[in-house]
Amino acid sequence: MTATHSAGGSGSRGAPLLLALTVGLVLADSSVVTLALPAILRHFDSSVNAVAWVLISFNLALALVALYGARIARGLAHRAFMISVPLFIVASLACALAPSLGFLIGARAAQGLIGAVVVAAALELLVLSRGRDRAILLWAAAGVLGAAVGPAVGGFLTEWLSWEAMFALQAPVAMLGMLGARGLAAPAREAEAAPGPDVAIGGSRPALAPLISLTLASAALSAALFLLVILLIEGWRHSPAEAALTVTVMPAAALIAGQWARARHGLVPAIAGSLLVAGGLAALGLMPGAHAFWSLAPQLAIGTGLGLALATLIGASVGDAGTGDERTAAAAVAGPAAWTVAARHAGIVVGLLLLTPIFTADLEAVRPPAERAGLARVLDAPLPLSAKIELARELDAQVRQAGDQELPDLDAAFAEVEVSAAHRPVVATLHEQLNEELDRGATEAFSRSFLIAALLALLAAGAAFAGARGSGGARGSPSSNGSIGARLAVAVPGAIAAGALLVAIYLALGGGSFGPREVADPCAPRERPAGVERTQIVALATLDGAACDLGVSRETLLRKLLGGQRPEGVTNEELVAAFGAGIDRAREEGSLSEGRAATLRVALETGGLLAIVELLLPE
Repeated sequence: MTATHSAGGSGSRGAPLLLALTVGLVLADSSVVTLALPAILRHFDSSVNAVAWVLISFNLALALVALYGARIARGLAHRAFMISVPLFIVASLACALAPSLGFLIGARAAQGLIGAVVVAAALELLVLSRGRDRAILLWAAAGVLGAAVGPAVGGFLTEWLSWEAMFALQAPVAMLGMLGARGLAAPAREAEAAPGPDVAIGGSRPALAPLISLTLASAALSAALFLLVILLIEGWRHSPAEAALTVTVMPAAALIAGQWARARHGLVPAIAGSLLVAGGLAALGLMPGAHAFWSLAPQLAIGTGLGLALATLIGASVGDAGTGDERTAAAAVAGPAAWTVAARHAGIVVGLLLLTPIFTADLEAVRPPAERAGLARVLDAPLPLSAKIELARELDAQVRQAGDQELPDLDAAFAEVEVSAAHRPVVATLHEQLNEELDRGATEAFSRSFLIAALLALLAAGAAFAGARGSGGARGSPSSNGSIGARLAVAVPGAIAAGALLVAIYLALGGGSFGPREVADPCAPRERPAGVERTQIVALATLDGAACDLGVSRETLLRKLLGGQRPEGVTNEELVAAFGAGIDRAREEGSLSEGRAATLRVALETGGLLAIVELLLPE
């Protein structure tokens, strides 16, 4: 142990933890804002695609400058840390005070740029004061824990305070890191710690396979955090605090698994971990119900896989670097560590850029069937026709107001509908049914993105497997651990079996087919609502007959009529003829007498469709 190490070690026993806390804070910023995104979206009245850049900008900036951050910190760790942390605080406060979404995205990019220097300088200080092995373990654990618990912490702060407070409170936490730096190193020792010219920061790139695997695993994990949080809050309408409590399963599992992974050698835990992540993500894509309960088992698999994969891949990339005395080790470790930061956050960017457009496109695609299913529930409810039409109009207005990438506000629609006391229980039940249809639609909209993320995790496992085979299992792994084949034979089949079992159970329970209910064929006979007036029975039968003649659903036809439109490609004459067929349908069902049917046909011939509209859509 050198004098440098001893001197630094006597400064403060809690100082390394404060430095690690700062590392965790910076790397948590890659995900801490996730649960706040819905609130930010509403605050700035923006879109999901635009708000996603609040996450992307930080991770992109950090990935791009990670190696340069290590170069800046080389031999000047204390000075770089003490300058970059205040700048990071300023950027965090700028995020809290952002007057626009564009300003917030720019401030987040600044956080990423400065954060690259912070994490590099913190690692070098830890190595100088605590030795290579302990420093790497503490630095890597802080990063994994920060990324894992970030969403939960951000969710609680958003719920209890505000999304702005989430950024503002980063300032005092970062100041604690500066206290830790004072306890670990002194500026006078910068020159002593400076590496010789033979140590190149960034030039000592780790093996390619672990970096590729880390990038792909991070891309997959960005889906587990970003998409699941959006589903919980925007899709299933949980509060940020409820969502935060739900996603704590992942960091808890990651912590336990990470401890186990760090005690092992080689890339086998990374292979098993990536396979578990793939199984968990596939299960999220095949959930048989719209309840947070169904996300818990997949989260357990993902969290366990996260701890195994990230801890192992970071350790494999950095663990063999930096042998020798502390000043050489500090500089030599910084390069591989910077590569892992770059790979990890580049993966997050790739995942967000790849999956966000897919999920938003699927959300747009699932809206029409969800709207039809909801309108079918309204038409089949035992309510007066006037209440149904009023509710249908209010729902249609909310749908149009929500746009293509948001779900309609059902509460606002139901608040505008007035019914008698006798019908209020029916309205309450209908409200629950329509919420269920929204839940079904949201669950289906996220399915494909989760499944694609699972594929990314499988590719991460493949890259780790290639690295393990190429290195003989582990660089410097002790022979007592057994051969790579023996370890693969135990860990990998177990991970495959766990993931496959979870997916099989979800499929058996109806996963993969859980989505908006199919509306009934208007040409097929159907039961009419009980306890409603005869006029409504006639109207519904006529609507079915017209929709059948036009080859559309009755729900689609009614939405067009409510908007003062005709179905696409249908002329006014064809629409009038279709309602003539609808009159025949009502007469055949017995809800319309022959005399009344003849009267309506005359009304069609003389007054056109207006007569039928007055029948179907009474004011």
